[in-house]
Amino acid sequence: MSQHELPQSPRLRPWRDFLRLQTFLRPYAWRMTAMIALSLAGSLLGLAMPYLSKYLVDGALLHRDVHALWIASVLMFAATLVGIVLTYVSGRGYVRMSSEMLFDMRVEVYQHLHQLSPRFYARARLGDLVSRLNGDVAEIQRISADTFLSTLSNVAFLIGSLIMMIWLSWKLFIVGMVLIPVTVWLYRFYQVRITRLTAELRQRSADMGTLFVETLMGIRLLNCFNASEYELDRFRQRNDAFVKTVLRFQNTSLLGRTTPSLLLTGATIAVFFYGGEQIILGRMSIGTLVAFMAYHARLLSPVQNLLGLSTALSSARVSLGRILDLLDTAIEVTDPAQPVRLPAIRSGVDFRDVTLIHDGRKVLEDVSFHIPAGRFTVLVGASGAGKSSVADLAIRLLDPDQGAILIEGIDVRRVALAELRRKVVLIEQTPHLLHASLTANICYGRSDASAAEVERAARAAGLGDLLDRLPDRLETIAGERGLTLSAGERQRVALARAFLADPEILILDEPSAALDEDREHDLIASLREQFFGKTILAITHRAVLAAAADHVLRIEQGRLIGTGVAA
Repeated sequence: MSQHELPQSPRLRPWRDFLRLQTFLRPYAWRMTAMIALSLAGSLLGLAMPYLSKYLVDGALLHRDVHALWIASVLMFAATLVGIVLTYVSGRGYVRMSSEMLFDMRVEVYQHLHQLSPRFYARARLGDLVSRLNGDVAEIQRISADTFLSTLSNVAFLIGSLIMMIWLSWKLFIVGMVLIPVTVWLYRFYQVRITRLTAELRQRSADMGTLFVETLMGIRLLNCFNASEYELDRFRQRNDAFVKTVLRFQNTSLLGRTTPSLLLTGATIAVFFYGGEQIILGRMSIGTLVAFMAYHARLLSPVQNLLGLSTALSSARVSLGRILDLLDTAIEVTDPAQPVRLPAIRSGVDFRDVTLIHDGRKVLEDVSFHIPAGRFTVLVGASGAGKSSVADLAIRLLDPDQGAILIEGIDVRRVALAELRRKVVLIEQTPHLLHASLTANICYGRSDASAAEVERAARAAGLGDLLDRLPDRLETIAGERGLTLSAGERQRVALARAFLADPEILILDEPSAALDEDREHDLIASLREQFFGKTILAITHRAVLAAAADHVLRIEQGRLIGTGVAA
């Protein structure tokens, strides 16, 4: 598997990978320390309660001492009240802190996704990415908020209870602990299986999410080919696989909780029997057995909680692994360590011996050509010839495997990405529109643009007639992926976006594919007017656009086969 790809099936990461969370924990170290201290203080107060019951029985009830009864009662109430306050404060503070920490994680994952190349997205499944970014990070957040302090508190109380039980009666302690090794073995036995099933469950859920996204994005295809039953059948198959995994998970989880708990209950009965015998023989006070039983009963609760937490921790392990797989996906295009500033575009763009390989196939092979500054250049060629790859390379969505792209003699890999993409703008063949107003779509990336600038760009792109017909004009909602507009109107919105960005080099991928010939001539006129004296590269297979160019490049099967001035 390439370092630029995600694993296609779930894999379990080693537990040590949880240490990578320290990057996100470090900014909250002091707050976390305070929450842990408060939580431990609450646990210590909880440990005092069973021992107070010994004092209550032996010192107050058996001696009929009302004063001792009052003291025991007040101490029990105070310990309980302070413990509740400490638990509430630490729990609330930790949930808030963990939410902020997991937000930082989601931002890092989201930002990492922004930097991955088209090659990654060509292989990745959109539904799976959404599942990782939203579902898996949310699962880590839920588990970290619910379980960390609970685990810490349970471990502290467990250790404290064991110490107190040994202090009260080491013989009784041995009786109560004899089944613990078997319980721990069972816990480990089921945890391994639960972890594997959790990974499988995550994948089954992502499979269904991917199906939903693919189907809804292709709803027109579904309707045109009357494929509703086909898609429902696909959904049933994936849902059946999901349900089978859920049932296996639930059965294993149930056995993982109940089997160890049954053994612990047996241990409690053994303690009650042996302790009762010792009291009858006069070798132990009633208060000691009451306190020991209280500790043992409370011991059962944290052990059960820790056993139950194994499922949550296994789920967190799987979710964290899926997030780390994403973060470990290599970024192909990176900013230079010491960027060079681009001067004003005077000479143009040069491709020198450029080779681009995708899936072992040479998309471009030893391509060299010059795009003159201030001219209207057209790159023509059949579909699949490698034309769009030229655009991706020019703005560094991809970097060449061999060769270089130079602007004003400077390798674009030496230029900061933000500066390069301010000076070079690409309008894609199928422009992406947001489910937002036309204004928001046109000024995307230029939030400082005035309403007058937006309208001027829209009319320059040929949207004037459309705006005059729309009641809400530029505040009209474009719809999901701009589907309330025609293909030509979506293309003109993207063109208006480019006019507003006002780059020095404009690259258009099949800009007239959705236009008739008259509209195509209007497009050419708008481009020449709005970008007069600037560099334009239009990628097309249309003869009208090629005929209107100042300079024509021809590419076929990844090789340049001709260059010159248009006829």
